[in-house]
Amino acid sequence: MPMQLEQKKPLKYEDWIEDAMMANIGYPIAPFDPEGSGYDYESAMDAGLAPNPDTGHWPSRDPRTGLLLKGRRHHTWDLLEKGERDAGYEIYQNEDGRYYSRKR
Repeated sequence: MPMQLEQKKPLKYEDWIEDAMMANIGYPIAPFDPEGSGYDYESAMDAGLAPNPDTGHWPSRDPRTGLLLKGRRHHTWDLLEKGERDAGYEIYQNEDGRYYSRKR
């Protein structure tokens, strides 16, 4: 008999933040600041993104829109910049104050 794999439903920010608050794991609830050191979990989840199951690492960019999900003071922003540059992308700040990446 073939093994049935459990269907995972997409993460929703509201559910995730509620679980985090109930577990008291200390994730920030403050609005995302593109100039800050945080990560935009809400936009990531709205885009259907999730952490890599092997590493737990969240994507740095929404592949549909190019929206960058890390703040400029994030401790791995330099790796994001290098990865985007090496892949032939450029980072720019849009009128909305957010940072995006696009093909050069």
